[in-house]
Amino acid sequence: MKLSRSNIVLCKFPMPSEELRKFKLRHGLIVSKDLNNKRLDDVIIAICTSNISRSQEPTQYLIEGKEIVQAGIKVASGVKCESLLTINKSMLIKVLGILSENGICKVNECLKNALGLE
Repeated sequence: MKLSRSNIVLCKFPMPSEELRKFKLRHGLIVSKDLNNKRLDDVIIAICTSNISRSQEPTQYLIEGKEIVQAGIKVASGVKCESLLTINKSMLIKVLGILSENGICKVNECLKNALGLE
């Protein structure tokens, strides 16, 4: 599976449980750089959620409108740039779609805010 930064992927996310043996299927945005996506066994994912009640916060990007179809998801979703996980590529089920160039630029701003890089 070819993976690129800005891909929306369906993943098995580990749930906080004893020994992290339980998983939940969720979609996420690959935010690790493409060089690392090619050479490493892990990718960095920003968790996505259909709960958009906090989507106006500076650390979240809202996927909405026409971008929903391009992203390969069914409903508006927030990209939670304050909630990053490094997961093994074996936990990725499939690529659902891709975020627009404008969308990834806005995600970059959200990541800067979340990580205090501004």
